[in-house]
Amino acid sequence: MPYADELLATGEVIVRRERQHWFYPFRVAGRWVAIAALVAVIGFILAQFVFRSDGKGIIGGAVSVIDTLVWWVTLIALAIAVGGFVWSAIRWQSQEYVLTDHRVIHVAGVVNKQASDSSLENITDAQIEVPWVGRMLGFGDLTLMTASEAGINRLLALRDPIEFKKSMMTAKSERLMAINTGRAMAPAQAPAPTPPPPAAPAPVPTPAEPQAAAAAPDSDARQSPDDIAQTLDSLARMRDAGTITPEEFEAKKQELLGRL
Repeated sequence: MPYADELLATGEVIVRRERQHWFYPFRVAGRWVAIAALVAVIGFILAQFVFRSDGKGIIGGAVSVIDTLVWWVTLIALAIAVGGFVWSAIRWQSQEYVLTDHRVIHVAGVVNKQASDSSLENITDAQIEVPWVGRMLGFGDLTLMTASEAGINRLLALRDPIEFKKSMMTAKSERLMAINTGRAMAPAQAPAPTPPPPAAPAPVPTPAEPQAAAAAPDSDARQSPDDIAQTLDSLARMRDAGTITPEEFEAKKQELLGRL
């Protein structure tokens, strides 16, 4: 199992897995090869055109020493270039860049493994640097920047850095959406129970009215003769006007006379 897979959290899914471009070891060794070539050219020019002699005397000895020194420096530079290429090839095999739905992981180390990561939601910017050779061969450096300097992670000689950045930005958007949706869908706390309304105060019993008032006789039960006479006179006018019938007048008359 790759070392990066052992670092995954529960539920974490790998979106993209990349290695450094195969040109990376040559780029590291190429510096020393360029130094060796430059020293050899300079030494050849000095030996053939500047300090050229017949090999006799002090000047001839000095030229011979310079020529020997130049070739030794050239050989040392070439040896360092070969050693650097072998070491870079070994490191190239151990380098791995893993994009998950949570973070970007960089795994390195031949004997002692090292792993660094940057959470997607904390990445503020990503810059791509593609050299002229990278434009032809399809690789470049991707620098991830976060809110803190400790979170900066540089992905060197990354194959197809543009597509890797696109995948990373897509995964970041989905990650932020999942975080926001998770917060929105989180179960809300149950509201506190509404206290019951206060009980209505018991009605205060009103004092009973005096028995005399309760037992007072109805004023309509007994009327004076004058009141009855006035009522009959009003009813007679209503009968004459046609408001009530004679039968209704007689019924009311009998009722009033009964109250005397």
